Amino acid sequence: MRADKETFWHALEVDETARRLGSSPREGITREEAAERLRLHGHNLIREEESISPLVLFLNQFLDFMIYVLIAAAVISGALLREYLDAAVIMFIVVANAVLGFVQEYRAEKALESLKKLSAPTARVVRGGKEMNIPSSELVPGDLILLEAGDRIPGDARLVEVHGLRLEEASLTGESGAVDKTASCLAPGTLSPGDCRNMVFTGTHAVHGRGAALVVATGRETELGRIAEMIGEAGEEKTPLQLELGRVGKRIALLCLAVCAFIFAVGVIRRLEWADMFLFSVSLAVAAIPEGLPAIVTISLALGVRRMASHNALLRKLPAVETLGCADVICTDKTGTLTRNQMEVREFLLPGREAVTLQEMGKDGKRREALAPLLATAVLCNDAREQEGEFLGEGTEIGLLRAAYELGFSREEALRAMPRLGELPFESERKMMSTVHALGDNNPYFAFVGSPYLLLVKGAPESVLNHCTHALGPGGVEGLGSGGRVRYAAEAERMAERALRTLAFACRPLDELPEEAEAAALERDLVYLGTAGLLDPPRPEVFAALEKCRKASIEVVMITGDHAATARAIAEELAILTPGKELVTGPELAHMSDDELASRVERIAVYARVSPADKVKIVRAWKSRGKTVAMTGDGVNDAPALKNADIGVAMGITGTDVSKEASDMILADDNFATIVNAVEEGRIIYDNLKKFIYFLLSCNMSEVSTMFLGMLFSSVTPLKAVQVLWMNLVTDGLPAMALGVDTPAPDIMLRPPRDPSESILSYRKQLLVLWQGFILSLGALSAFFISRSILFPHDTAKAQTVTFTTLVLSQLIHAFNSRSERLSVSELPFLDNRALIGAVLVSLGLQLLVVLTPPFMRLFGTASVGAEGWGLILACSVLPAVLIDRIKTSLRA
Repeated sequence: MRADKETFWHALEVDETARRLGSSPREGITREEAAERLRLHGHNLIREEESISPLVLFLNQFLDFMIYVLIAAAVISGALLREYLDAAVIMFIVVANAVLGFVQEYRAEKALESLKKLSAPTARVVRGGKEMNIPSSELVPGDLILLEAGDRIPGDARLVEVHGLRLEEASLTGESGAVDKTASCLAPGTLSPGDCRNMVFTGTHAVHGRGAALVVATGRETELGRIAEMIGEAGEEKTPLQLELGRVGKRIALLCLAVCAFIFAVGVIRRLEWADMFLFSVSLAVAAIPEGLPAIVTISLALGVRRMASHNALLRKLPAVETLGCADVICTDKTGTLTRNQMEVREFLLPGREAVTLQEMGKDGKRREALAPLLATAVLCNDAREQEGEFLGEGTEIGLLRAAYELGFSREEALRAMPRLGELPFESERKMMSTVHALGDNNPYFAFVGSPYLLLVKGAPESVLNHCTHALGPGGVEGLGSGGRVRYAAEAERMAERALRTLAFACRPLDELPEEAEAAALERDLVYLGTAGLLDPPRPEVFAALEKCRKASIEVVMITGDHAATARAIAEELAILTPGKELVTGPELAHMSDDELASRVERIAVYARVSPADKVKIVRAWKSRGKTVAMTGDGVNDAPALKNADIGVAMGITGTDVSKEASDMILADDNFATIVNAVEEGRIIYDNLKKFIYFLLSCNMSEVSTMFLGMLFSSVTPLKAVQVLWMNLVTDGLPAMALGVDTPAPDIMLRPPRDPSESILSYRKQLLVLWQGFILSLGALSAFFISRSILFPHDTAKAQTVTFTTLVLSQLIHAFNSRSERLSVSELPFLDNRALIGAVLVSLGLQLLVVLTPPFMRLFGTASVGAEGWGLILACSVLPAVLIDRIKTSLRA
């Protein structure tokens, strides 16, 4: 029968759960029934969307207005103008750009595929009373699965039997530390996965104990499957840079068409041959479009990505780096992102003494000696272990073991002195774990004990204290009484209010080994040894990273599945939760409408106990306020929000495959500080993009102005089409790429985030491009008319060579002007951008090759111009650059 997904399985008794599933809590279902249910429900696999074929993905790279114009220009150049070199160069740029885009996008959409990898490959089930291993894809509702430490959970299931079972659910719920499980029925009502203590969920894994459970959901009906659905529903959004470059491309192309139409009209009015005018107009359009712009933008972004990778920020989508650079808000998970995702002992509280931190304990020999019984209990009543320099086991027990090692306390020595003889595993009903040990003579840890055996206990303070009759105080073992229990319980509660996870420790001398290990008989008349407070601490480098975010006017919001008290303590310590800011829990968020959340979202700094859908809701609320949102995370629960955010940032070490594949960028070192470097790099890249875009467009403007004005006042064109393309693709291209890696401005991280709606080609910037391009063209036109009328009146090739070389040199000098919109070339360090110097020298060398060597001279239609020609070239190249520099600095004043 099909499991009812609306059923509150956590609220049903075991027998009722089995009845509704048509199964047995001891024998499961039969093989025949399993086969029928597999046919009915389908395989236990996360839903897969139909993938796009590589060919279609490649062809999609050509679906761009600017590419359409370039292809049309190439066809016209080759088919009508018979300028085959021009056509070949244009098509080379178009295809190269498509290949780069294809390679990036081919690896970008694999989030749903990685969700499958999280599913356990095999499952241990009981069918017809017989235990067997089956592929997890064949699991069906009603199957009885057996679980033990280390197992990944193959399906959502209701626990029917629990023996100290604890699960690591941080990747699904965001809750740090293992979660105790129970087979008991819970209260009716809607609960988040993190609160369903009698349920286990696909993709999580057991870290302690064992148990059995009846499967209630498989495949896309599981919590993990529903997350996959949310990922599938989140559409891909273009980044601000992609949108802006699209607008720029259309604007340039429309301008080109307008220029073509105008020149064609002028030619017809002047009674020139309309076919010749049409072909010449198209040639001008080819010159006007910056053919190298798409490729140079991609290359510039790729170089930025390489720099980011060297700083442990791995980008999966090229344009996304710019989006992070203009991020207004970073929504970050707490566990493993702001914190280390490992429990650490913060302080100890011994009976009759003040609480002391781990650091203070390490400096005080007397205190460390007094702590010996508690430390011995912490490491001996503990299943964590060290192996080849790494700690293995449950997070809280690892934290205790690590604290003992830091204080010079060896678990191996303690085990030799007090070998374990028996144990009572941790159970959520008792909230305690106990072990029995033999005591040798002259025991170094429990000198006050005269018995041959000792029971060691750890657990929740309220549970341990309820079984204590004595306490180990400064003067030795003393009676506890009800007043003492209340006092020590209150002290532990105050620790818990500071978001510390508290564990109490106790012992009981045994004169003989018990015949049967029963908790009720053993865990009584205990001697209270003290309490330890643990916390998943913030990463040390996070403090400086958050301060940089504040200076850069970037809002940091903590979103976590952990408890409110824990979230508050961490957020206050990190100064995320400051006066005037609010903390909201998942239940409170659930009662907010989208409009209410949008109105309050800028005041809320911390969200606790939230679900995956809540995270998506938060991201959308910020985006509704016009903010550019970055989302960091490492778990399955973060994937939908990563997908919906403007840029998703996943953790590379602790992150699940799901979060990585859903993200735009991966932090290889899981370091929040790396995000700051990425933000800075994003801002630098966008600044440099503006530099080379303005440079390219002003150069193309100078070429169009030179050809247009030259045609109006002369019977020949100042430049050949192949010479124009040479400038666009070689002399313009190399310096433009070098501008793309220019050094950052000193105030790059002191500015507020850039408005993503800000146009990269605003009217003011268009005016900048126009006047700078016009001044460059004046130099070239001066060289052209002087050559035509004075130096070479009867040699068009020489006049065109002078004009060609003048425009190339003036553009190369203009590259240095383009490093800053405000500062003069003399105010910038000349050697700061060695890539630009190298690019200019290479471009100059290539230009000399074109105008001085016979094979290239024939190819590009150039001629030798002599000393007088070179003198004119130098004068008409330098003067425009100097004039632009002076105008720029005067406009600044």
